Amino acid sequence: MHDVAIIGAGPVGVVAANLCGQYGLSAIAFDREPDVYDLPRAAGMYDDVQRILANAGLLGAVLPGTQEHVGAEFLDPDGNRLIGIEFPGLKTSNGFPPLLSIAQPEIEKGLRSCLDRYESVELCVSHDVREIEQHEDRVELTVHDLARGKSRGVSARWLIGADGASSSVRKSCRISWDSLGYDREWLVIDVEREPSVELPPFAQQICDPARPVTLVPMPGRLYRWEFQLGAGETREEMEDSNRVWELLAPWMSSEQGRILRAVVYRFHSTIAATFRRGRVFLAGDAAHQTPPFMGQGLCTGVRDAENLIWKLAAVKRGNGSDLLLDTYTQERHPMAVAMVQHSTNTGRLIDAYADMTVTGKPPPPDLIEYGYGGSKQLPTLTTGLLADGESEWIGQLMPQCRVRNGTTSGPFDDVVGPHWAVVAKEDPRSILSEDESRGWKDLGATFIVLDDPNAEGLFADGDVALVRPDRVIFSLGPNTAIPGLLAQ
Repeated sequence: MHDVAIIGAGPVGVVAANLCGQYGLSAIAFDREPDVYDLPRAAGMYDDVQRILANAGLLGAVLPGTQEHVGAEFLDPDGNRLIGIEFPGLKTSNGFPPLLSIAQPEIEKGLRSCLDRYESVELCVSHDVREIEQHEDRVELTVHDLARGKSRGVSARWLIGADGASSSVRKSCRISWDSLGYDREWLVIDVEREPSVELPPFAQQICDPARPVTLVPMPGRLYRWEFQLGAGETREEMEDSNRVWELLAPWMSSEQGRILRAVVYRFHSTIAATFRRGRVFLAGDAAHQTPPFMGQGLCTGVRDAENLIWKLAAVKRGNGSDLLLDTYTQERHPMAVAMVQHSTNTGRLIDAYADMTVTGKPPPPDLIEYGYGGSKQLPTLTTGLLADGESEWIGQLMPQCRVRNGTTSGPFDDVVGPHWAVVAKEDPRSILSEDESRGWKDLGATFIVLDDPNAEGLFADGDVALVRPDRVIFSLGPNTAIPGLLAQ
């Protein structure tokens, strides 16, 4: 019996499979298709997701399919900036560039190549999972090999549904799929341009009342446009090649590029009512669907995978109770809702700025906060496996500061590895009680000393930071007790 079965081997499913290998879980992943989908879809990768991939040993394999974003802006119909942000080429507190643009097929190929490192992880393409049956101690699957025309049974301790917005896993569990109130049709056009064609280096939202337009620079010679459909416009007329080139005419001609995709999509904001049903978990688009205006769809799914896998590993090792797995929905559901709402409000701001050019009435200030460079920050964790405390750092990611473990010194992630960390400005074992030190050691925690003058203000002398394997700060202050959900 496998520890984890994964249905859907897109980027979220394959990241989950790689994390299973890293944490010592056996896993088998199934996908209906024989290979990765060969057209670009997701377009962005934020710094915290780069950090997740780096910690899993995956970032190097995907970097060839990326390039750094230089900035993003909202423009009026005449090309004047309304609001925007520029990335100065520096790294964030996570230790990585703020945002990379990505070519998803190359990303997926890189992620899949890393599975070869793990004998305990298997990828089965051209396999369709046709039946799912939960039992008290396992999940039973009936899987059909599409290439050979044969079916077999597979059992696993847990099942992850990473099979997209139309998830058969979600439907089999009868988990409701709830709208958060944004539904618009947009024509998405991906073009491979000639090298001589110069296009805006910034991601742009052109807030034109005649037709809002999105421009997205992508790696290499790829470039994306998104055109909002107007009243009465149909999918058939908008996907027509002549119509597509008519829309692209302000930027390039048909002789200057090759259309890879021109498809009308309905941008949704939806969320599953729960991300867990017994031994079955949802991740990625199976759990939430996000409008693309913030480039957060793939990123939110990767965050799901990281949050879940270390908890599954803790339960399997006997270092966590089954209740620990309930914190997956407790933590990821509100975070996903907040991210969907953030992206939805960004889309609403596009419409509001477009209306402004007609009515002269600016968008409300609380909506402008969601624009690029606006004051509204992306959500941080506030529920689930967190200690009570007043520190604003609880629920945030531990900065990628320099730390020390004995004679080993380096960036936090490199020194700690995929473990809990007990951090202080001096050896934390001199602050903890003997029982606490022994308990954290038994849980595999790394004891480290802050060794970075730039991070001295993070906490005071005598305070201890307890940092989860996913780098979320569980507690910061005098509380050094082991969380009750972690078995000892």
